[in-house]
Amino acid sequence: MNQLVFLILYFCMSTPINSHFNVTFTHLPHNEGTVHVLLFNQPDGFPNTPSKAYRSFKVPISNGKADLSIKGLPVGIYAISTFHDHDGDGLFRTGPFGIPKDPYGFSNDVRGVFGPPAFEKAAFTLKEAPRKMSIRMRL
Repeated sequence: MNQLVFLILYFCMSTPINSHFNVTFTHLPHNEGTVHVLLFNQPDGFPNTPSKAYRSFKVPISNGKADLSIKGLPVGIYAISTFHDHDGDGLFRTGPFGIPKDPYGFSNDVRGVFGPPAFEKAAFTLKEAPRKMSIRMRL
């Protein structure tokens, strides 16, 4: 029993936790719909495979922006991909040749060349201290 308690305490204390992480999504064309956010902690699946994301969120829009607040994330390396789902269908719309029809964005405000950016370009380090980030939505 004592060994089990020790192991649980060891694992809880060995992974530092971020106290607070805030992301603001700006330059949204209107307040209809939500901002879909995928938070990845690995390159596999980035940027558009929700089942491989570490966490996912739907964030309401107000006054042309959306604010996401997350508490208790493990310290580590993450990347965000996001899009404005104006009609609530949960789908990121693209036109011919994969050109986006919905506003979208990535952490570090990176852009891809002929496609989405790599995880490494969008990746950021989340430490124990609170962190704020802003992502500009583009079309």
